[in-house]
Formats: sequence, C-alpha cells, structure tokens
Amino acid sequence: MCGKGLVEPRFLNSIEGYIVADPFENPDYNEVKLQIFIRNYGVDKNTEVELKICDDVIAKMNFRLSTGEDTILEFYVKAKEKCEAKLIVNGVLLDTEILSKPRVELLETPSKIVMVFHHHQPPDYGPDNVYRFLWPFIYVWKPVLFPYGLGPYHYHAVLLKKYGGDVKFVYNISPSLIKQWLDITEKGIKTASSELIESTSSLAMLIKETLDVYKDLAKDRVIEVLTSIYAHTIAGYLVDSYNLEDIVKRELEFGLDISKNFVGTEPKGVWLPEMSFSMKLVPILKSLGIEYTFLDERYHLRSAEGDVKNHYELYEVQDISGNKLIIFFRDTELSDDIAFANNYCSDIHAIKGAYSFIKKLINKCINNKAKLLTVALDGENWMALSKNPPATAVFFRTMVSIFKRLNNLGLIKLVKADEAVRLVQPVRKLRNIPSTTWLGSYAKWRGEVVEHEKFWNIVEQRILKYKEYVSKHGLDDRAKKMEWALWHILDSDYWWAEYWNKEMINLWIAEFDKYAQQ
Repeated sequence: MCGKGLVEPRFLNSIEGYIVADPFENPDYNEVKLQIFIRNYGVDKNTEVELKICDDVIAKMNFRLSTGEDTILEFYVKAKEKCEAKLIVNGVLLDTEILSKPRVELLETPSKIVMVFHHHQPPDYGPDNVYRFLWPFIYVWKPVLFPYGLGPYHYHAVLLKKYGGDVKFVYNISPSLIKQWLDITEKGIKTASSELIESTSSLAMLIKETLDVYKDLAKDRVIEVLTSIYAHTIAGYLVDSYNLEDIVKRELEFGLDISKNFVGTEPKGVWLPEMSFSMKLVPILKSLGIEYTFLDERYHLRSAEGDVKNHYELYEVQDISGNKLIIFFRDTELSDDIAFANNYCSDIHAIKGAYSFIKKLINKCINNKAKLLTVALDGENWMALSKNPPATAVFFRTMVSIFKRLNNLGLIKLVKADEAVRLVQPVRKLRNIPSTTWLGSYAKWRGEVVEHEKFWNIVEQRILKYKEYVSKHGLDDRAKKMEWALWHILDSDYWWAEYWNKEMINLWIAEFDKYAQQ
C-alpha cells in the first residue's frame, strides 16, 4: 500500500511509528506539542519507546502492544532552533522532528492562502445519451475512502460542510460534471449494459445530496465556484494550432451558463483545462466577463515576459489590444506535494504528511514574505488514484483542521480567489505568457500514443469540413450539432496518454459525420 509520500514511511519490522511536531498549539508561548504515534501490525509484543530532545532522554516507556493496537503519546517541550526530537523504538531511531517554531512575526500581515481544487469528469455519455462510463457518479457514491467516507466528491463536500466558514476553498466543479450530475438527478440515466438508474434511486439521491451541499457552500460563501469550458478542452492549443477562437468562445459561454445556473451568481474566475493557455484567450475571457484564471509557476510564470518576480503575489497580463486578465500562479511544488506525493501507508503516516505540508507552506510564506500563495490541483484524482485512498482522506481532514486553527489564530488567512483579488492588488504587469500547459508541453495529448497523430489528422479533416460548412451556411442547426460533436471529440481526457480512449472519440466523430454528410 505504500508508495511515494511527502514524508518517508517509518517501520521497524512490524512496528510503524512517527513523531509529529505541532508548533502552533500555543502560538503565544515558546512551546511545541509533540505527538508520538505507534502501531503494531505483528504479533503481541513488548515495546520500548524513548523520546530524546537534543540527545537528552526526556521519557522512556515500556508497554505491550497487541496485534493491530496503536497508541498516541503527547508531550510539550520548549522550542529550540536546530534541535531534534528523536523517536527511538526498541533501541532503534525510527523518526525525527525539528523543534523550531515558524517565525510568522516576520510577515507584515498574514499571507493570503488560496486553495483551488478542480473537480472534473469528461462527458461519459455517447451521442445517444447512453453512459459508457460512470465515473461522475462512482466518485460520489463508491466508498473509495472507507472507513472515512465515500467518494472524493462527496467527501470534499461533507468535510467543508463540517468546518463551515472557518475554512474557505475554491472549486472548479466543471460544467460537464455538473451536467452529468443533473442528468441522473433530474431524469435518470441509461448505461451501456442497459441498466437504468432512476432519478428516484438511492444512488441518484446521494448525487443530489452532494450537489445540494456544494450549492449551499457556495451560497454561504464558504467556497467559490469557478467556471470552465464545457468539455475538458485544451483551449490554448486549439486557438494557437487551429484558430478555433469562435468555437472555444461558444463552448466557454455554454460552460459559463451551466456554472451560473448551478451557483446562482456570475463566476468571475475560470479554470482552463490542463492550464492550457494562449494569449489569444485573453480577449475571449474578457468578453465573457472573466477577470482571473490560474496558471503554473514553473511553466508559465518563469518564461513570461514583463515584470516577473515570483509567484507570491498577483499578476496582470495585458494583450496588444489592451485586454487584461489577472493571473494566480500556483506554487508548483506544493501543488505536486498533494497531487502526487499522496501514497501514505496508513492514517498515522498521513497525519505526519499533513503537518509536514503545512509547515512547508508556512515556511515558504515566511521566507518569501508572501502576500499570496496559491495551491491548485485535481480535486479527486490525488485521492482516488492513490495507492492507499483512505489515507488521503485523513491527510485532507488533518490539513483542513490545521488550516482552520491557523486561520482562527491569524497566522495565515485562507481566502477565496474573489477575496484575494480585492485584498492583494496586482502590481506586476506581464505582456506575454507562453502557450503551454501545467506539464510544460502537449505531448500527453499529441505524441505519447502511437495512434495520436492518426486521430489528430482525422480531427483536422473534420475541423476543415466544419469551417467550410459554416463559411457557406453560417451557424445553423446542422453546424451547431457538428460543433457539439467537436466539443466532445476534443475533450482532453479522451486523448490523455494513459487513458487514451479512441472508443469515445470514434463515437463523436461518427456523430459529427452524420451531420456533415447530410
């Protein structure tokens, strides 16, 4: 079950153990709370646990641990720079922690933290409205995170409902995901195996419950909901390579309408699928009333042109026509820490990981005098695709509870993006941001699979047919149906190398051809 985690797993034969330092327990005192977590996976055994501070023995205990039994020990010790707390089990050094406290007083004002999660599933229905896959629903109702919760989408909602206004997050609940949730809750769906899932079924009711919680969270301003292009289209690539600005704009409008109807307000922020950006998107977004988006510090900011400093503040990019867009550049390292270093062996390993993540975030804020720090990543995949999904629920729960405490203590300020735009005015101006993605290239969607080029050539033929038809007949009913098919053909999830899905692409190519050949 173990894999790459933010912190290394600590085992001594069948004993797992960690020492976790909480420097925020008493911020007014020079004191650190230490927690020791010990679990025995083997036969019943006598265990000696020793705690050393700066190589001085503070405590030594002997107890018997039964199979599967765990224990938690707590200590309060003086904070000391460059001093280690050491956990020694049966005479072997198992884990360590540094006892210094982050010097948050070095910040003039608390750093603003923007946490963005991207909830998305591609259209999993075919042109006949039959669902070939059920991932929009499985990640709600399947107990992926048992015993801590059901699917990631449901767990996010329930967790934030529990914490209420004490923590504020930003969510892109993609329009295609919302549409599919509405499909099952309003009229039910039919699956490829001819199964009917009625809108009155217990499964559909669970989807409705999840929908309603997100709506309530948005209404109560606990979360901000971004809009997005309808399908998961790599918009920057399409406008750069195929001059599809009109199609991209209409698909963005379609997604914007779904988002507005969902939350009841006009979203001001947009999530660009795969962070696929082009300067050609700036006037399109401006024309739709979009004020800001989220890009990558490593691949977008570092190669941008203009007044480039670092990603700990807001930027404004302006094109040659004077159109402006505010940019949140995510901290790539911290975002990847959650997104990819999430294979925790156990709940206690995940707790250690959550504390390590928060301390790393706080230290980045202090060392860089950050006005703003943005973390942005998939909302579901880091949990569901982990080698040990339930541990990610513990990581997330622990992280959110620490954020709540830090926020209430005034050590940081967790804000939504719309609040950050008001509180942190962008003063640095950019004149160009490179056309790329969060991966730094488009190879995942064109290049890593042998058949990619063959299918892109087929798509290019359809784009040409579409443009020829529209130039002769305008955007009539046939053209709209061809365009609807193109939106689905170009969904980036179908093209992603590891999940290459030519079945869905072929279904929608056939749908396009049905109208193009009339």
